[in-house]
Amino acid sequence: MQRIRGFVMVGILWMAPFWGVSQRVYAPHSVLASGNWYKISAGETGIYKIDLALLASLGINTSGLSSSSFRLFGHPAGMLPEANSGTYFDDLTEIAVQVIDGGDGLLNNADYILFYNPGPDEWLRDSLNQSFTHKKNRYTSQSFYFITIGGNGKRIQTAPLISNPGQSVTHFNERIFHELDTINLLSGGKEWYGEEFANAPGKTLTRSFPVSLPNYQPGAAITIRTNCIARSVGSPSRFDIRLGNQPLAQLQLNPVTGGQYDAYVQAGTVTANTVNNAAAPVLTYSFTPGSFNAQGWLNWFELFTRRAISMNGINQLLFRDWSSVNNTTAGFIVSQATSNTLVWDITESAAPRLMPGQLSGTDYRFTNTTERLREYAAFSSNGLLQPLPIGRINNQDLHATSPTDLLIITHSTLLNPAQRVAAFHQQQQGLRSVIATTEQVYHEFAGGRPDPVALRDFVKMYYDKYGSTSNDKPRYLLLFGDASFDYRDRVNNNTNLVPAWQSEQSVDPLSTYTSDDFFGFLDNQEDINSGIIQNYLDIGIGRVPAKNATEAGQFVDKLIAYTDSASMGPWRNMLSFIADDEDGNLHVQDAELITGTTTATAPVFNQQKIYLDAYQQESGAGGSRYPEVNQAINNQVLNGTLIWNYNGHGGSSRLAEETILDQSIINSWSNKNRLPLFITATCDFAPYDNPVLNSIGENLLLRPATGAIALMTTTRPVFAFSNRVMNNNYLRYALQAGTDGTYRTLGDAVKEAKNFTYQTLPDIANNRKFMLLGDPAMTLTFPVLKVRPTLINSLPVSQADTLSAGEAVTIEGEVTDPQGQLLTTYNGYVYPVIYDKPQTVTTRGNDPGSQPVAFQVQQNSLFRGKFSVTGGRFRISFKVPRDIGFQYGNGRLSLYAEDGKRDGQGIFTNFLVGGIGQGINIDTTGPGIKAWLNDERFANGGLTNQQPVLIIRLTDSSGINTTGLGIGHDLVATLDGDNNQYYLLNDFYQADADSYQRGLVRFQLPLLEPGPHSLKIKAWDVMNNSSEFLLDFVVGDDGELEISHVLNYPNPFTTQTSFWFEHNIPGQALQVQLQVMTITGRVIRSITQNLVPEGNRVTEISWDGKDDYGNRPGRGVYLYKLRVISPGKKTREVLGKLIML
Repeated sequence: MQRIRGFVMVGILWMAPFWGVSQRVYAPHSVLASGNWYKISAGETGIYKIDLALLASLGINTSGLSSSSFRLFGHPAGMLPEANSGTYFDDLTEIAVQVIDGGDGLLNNADYILFYNPGPDEWLRDSLNQSFTHKKNRYTSQSFYFITIGGNGKRIQTAPLISNPGQSVTHFNERIFHELDTINLLSGGKEWYGEEFANAPGKTLTRSFPVSLPNYQPGAAITIRTNCIARSVGSPSRFDIRLGNQPLAQLQLNPVTGGQYDAYVQAGTVTANTVNNAAAPVLTYSFTPGSFNAQGWLNWFELFTRRAISMNGINQLLFRDWSSVNNTTAGFIVSQATSNTLVWDITESAAPRLMPGQLSGTDYRFTNTTERLREYAAFSSNGLLQPLPIGRINNQDLHATSPTDLLIITHSTLLNPAQRVAAFHQQQQGLRSVIATTEQVYHEFAGGRPDPVALRDFVKMYYDKYGSTSNDKPRYLLLFGDASFDYRDRVNNNTNLVPAWQSEQSVDPLSTYTSDDFFGFLDNQEDINSGIIQNYLDIGIGRVPAKNATEAGQFVDKLIAYTDSASMGPWRNMLSFIADDEDGNLHVQDAELITGTTTATAPVFNQQKIYLDAYQQESGAGGSRYPEVNQAINNQVLNGTLIWNYNGHGGSSRLAEETILDQSIINSWSNKNRLPLFITATCDFAPYDNPVLNSIGENLLLRPATGAIALMTTTRPVFAFSNRVMNNNYLRYALQAGTDGTYRTLGDAVKEAKNFTYQTLPDIANNRKFMLLGDPAMTLTFPVLKVRPTLINSLPVSQADTLSAGEAVTIEGEVTDPQGQLLTTYNGYVYPVIYDKPQTVTTRGNDPGSQPVAFQVQQNSLFRGKFSVTGGRFRISFKVPRDIGFQYGNGRLSLYAEDGKRDGQGIFTNFLVGGIGQGINIDTTGPGIKAWLNDERFANGGLTNQQPVLIIRLTDSSGINTTGLGIGHDLVATLDGDNNQYYLLNDFYQADADSYQRGLVRFQLPLLEPGPHSLKIKAWDVMNNSSEFLLDFVVGDDGELEISHVLNYPNPFTTQTSFWFEHNIPGQALQVQLQVMTITGRVIRSITQNLVPEGNRVTEISWDGKDDYGNRPGRGVYLYKLRVISPGKKTREVLGKLIML
């Protein structure tokens, strides 16, 4: 049983120099900006004592310390108001203290300081009904105070002496609450619950709570108000509450349905009255389950009664009296007092007043006005509470501001990577940045308490100061660190680095959520909890949910690399749209609406549609799967796509029932320098505030080098219709280019899309569940310049032309600025993709209730090339494959150009594709094929790693066919002769610069099992001639170092020989040690070389035939030992024989 103390904190009036309701006023500087500051904490409500030992433990020099120079600062009790119109207290406020220094003006010997701590919790008073309601602090159990030495400190003043009281008061209104807060049922929301009741092993159906009521008033009324919850499927449950042996109340709780998205529990509150005749009454709760496995929980109880104003058996007494509030005066009698008893009026908790009075025997009498309810503390020098020392803190001054573009709030452990983000944006965009740690924000805006509202108030300060000027108002807020639904670190390995806002609701799966939108509602009237006020974002917000500096650094590495020239490529022209099956193909219809918006907003982008129901569904022991969808997604991610957009079912560990994406699939990706923005209109893909879950959404963002650059994603269950609206609105704003060719940043696009959705969609909670995980100041790498054709086959593009099968085509064009002016100094490459005419594809209706749906695609490419751009002009040549639909229709020419610094894009559709060309050359020979793994030094049959890169060199006088239109005419690699294991390589073929007759395929193979394997590569030319190539190889175990095919060449040799070997860890550091020995084992030459080989074959180790002294040994047979060492893996060595002539 847990005993409840007889007094708890009091939240009362706090006077501060800076406060306001509608218009806030901010200090120009924080008091923490100068001087030496020391931090202490205090938990329990009451009078605290600071002695010299505590000051010395903080590092304060107490020798000759002037008592007048001691100063204490803090902040009002309770949680900060979430409504912007709530009372705002700026910076730290000085607190009045009482100094006990013996009258010599110095703090020495046994001297000490007293102050009142109202504690972190609050009692909200209801003057009309003369009652109270408790409000427990959800964020901390401590209050914090700041000590500085210097100047003249604020001291407790003595209240005026009042005589002739209008009435005498000997008893007071006691108030007690109990709220344990140890369980959060849905891992979200602010509300936590306490003791559990259940009929199960290790559980109990009855709990008792002794309550301490010393000096109680016999026969006084006692009121109990309590809140409980229960989960019982189908039948109601009941709590029976007793005080002692006397039945007090019954609380019946309705059943729940047990549905996944229905209320998880039912809650109820009951108030009961009786009389009290015990100093330590016991409150007992008994739970009657309504069904098997039913559970109940106590949320809280409040107890109200009358007690004597007496110091009998206690050292501190906090009291107040409703009955004396009558606009006159009252005399209060504190019984069992001594000459050491003091009474403070603590109504204004930052400025208590010493109440003068008279000790008559053991009664201390004082008089005060009673026009309002007043709070008092009676105490003696015995039993004073002791604060805990924390230590000296650094000076800071977040209040000293200047206009800024980017606000970054981070944790102190992530400060270095946060500074890299700020430096990156200053260099790239000239953005002004301010970085603040959460601790700094808490100090100046919450008195040191870890209240997330402090972060909003910090951002609002910048908005209030500079928001009226467009060039100066803050544009972006980056929350740089992970968050947690657990503000108090009750969960193991908690991650509450940069806190998030949580909903009030905690037991409804659809109404329990987290949202960073809270930090962007900055206008004075806005209130996230209001159902009447319309809230709009005033700043673009993003979060990087890094748990540690390693994850944060990995994200920053990706951010910086994203804009590097190595990331340029035609992948920036591609958008991918994936739609789930089921639900009557609702998600396909949603995707079609969204792709239609995309086409209307930004037709220059190519679209790849991967709709699950358009593919063959396969069934197995693990359920239904879409292998072709997995392959198509993997291929597109590896090849690169600017945006990856998904509509459908999902969760934190996978997308779709058929698992089209999970952690193992993500781990297999190698899309460095081709990082997409992920948009996932699905349920809780990235619940970053749950430290127990490692979601794949977070992993995509934080994994090194690969994955995603950002996510527009969800944190909780969402509705499909609202998802479609948010997804559609986001793309409408994100893909809308300005007149200068530039696009919105991620933060601006999210802000505008969310605000438009707030205006047009009543489902506000669904909107808030969408979050930007990533850097809000970052812009996707949209190509800005314009690329356009000018001539097709020597005809102006204004004259429609036709591209026919087998025809030779020449296209000329130019690169311009966004206004259409030719860039005569632009020299680089253009990457054309010519698409066949649109096709109609019909889904299969794989799932019951899903009818086939027809949709249009234009994804089959006739040619992909790379041609030089000189002086802003280019010329493209290629042959149209025979594998085209002979009917006529508009083709699509997609253009991408880059010069290593700037890139551009263009689209042209005013031409036809169809028919058969005239004078087609006779070509009966298939393409020439060569293939390697990892690099072109690989030898057929050689050793490789488990995920090698397949490299294919193709040549043909007519060009390579990659259309994918002819049956069986794909560029394909088949693994181990199994026709069910193959890789379509059409989209990975890239023609060499200025040629359509030769090109290269680079394809990241998936994880392969160790052992021997083969790949049969089949390629077709545009005249439909085919060739095959068989590549044999042996896969080593990546967990071990393996070497093979060790030899020296030439052998025999005269003056120079090289040592070759194969290994299975390309791209990793190797140390190679070579020893040449006589046949008796004497070492004559040692060579050590450190390498990071790109491929699997090493040929760089050579010997010039001389010993360690530079002398040439005699001709003959020698031995050599080749040792290969890799960090963290075993050492391998091989003995061999060589002959010197």
